[in-house]
Amino acid sequence: MLLFLTSCIKSGLKYINFVAKSGDYESYLDISYGSKPANKLNIYLPKNQKITATIIFYYGGCWGYCNKLDKNDYLFVAETLTKKGYAVVIADYQQYPQVKFDEILTDAKNVTLWVLSHLQHYGITHQNIFIMGHSSGAHIGSMLVADERLLEGNLPTINGFIGLAGPYNFYPFNAEYMYDLFSSSDDYYRSQPINYINGNEPAHLLMQGSNDHKVNVTNAKSLAKKLEKYQVNNTLLLQDNMSHGKILAQFAKPFRENSQVVASLFEFIELNSH
Repeated sequence: MLLFLTSCIKSGLKYINFVAKSGDYESYLDISYGSKPANKLNIYLPKNQKITATIIFYYGGCWGYCNKLDKNDYLFVAETLTKKGYAVVIADYQQYPQVKFDEILTDAKNVTLWVLSHLQHYGITHQNIFIMGHSSGAHIGSMLVADERLLEGNLPTINGFIGLAGPYNFYPFNAEYMYDLFSSSDDYYRSQPINYINGNEPAHLLMQGSNDHKVNVTNAKSLAKKLEKYQVNNTLLLQDNMSHGKILAQFAKPFRENSQVVASLFEFIELNSH
């Protein structure tokens, strides 16, 4: 079971999502937010609870290079968050190598703008919106809150960003495919969230394991330092002996019950909600 939970592979995700199906939530599946076949999202709402926040979650997989994951692979994340009274949106997006990074980021931007303009149709009346991501999904989410041009004036409506093991400052690249994903010298600079920090960002919660061999922990440390320089509210939580996959597995049964990662996320949301 531990092997399944700590490896981001389809078999492991299928197992933990089977367990999550019994959660007390309602779902709206495969809603279109754009014109491309991949432009679909799922919404999960807690039952019999007041919804106090909405979390938009972006999954990883090296932007599509490492793993071809999809929104349905992360039901266990939604189940844990809805249990606390949060609405959850998990979206698919076009992935590499079919598209380059700019198109991936455009999809993510469109997801966020869609959520901001459609939540009321699902009975959600609060204004507490958080962006969250794991691995390359954390990079995508970080870009959305760092480059304030992307959300077209809507950045002030985002309460906070939650990054799990994200690459925020990873140039020069250490993998050949990245030179194709980010296909110009301008792209190289524009792909680094840390280059956009200017003090207008929402609160940040950055969490990563000390035993992460996929994303160097210096990414989180350098972003936290830059946020501190610009006096942006931020918390950096480094977990001893935790791997790249295991930090996300904290949202699965049975780890979530005693997880500092999950508890810290709940505390962050409560502190930064209106």
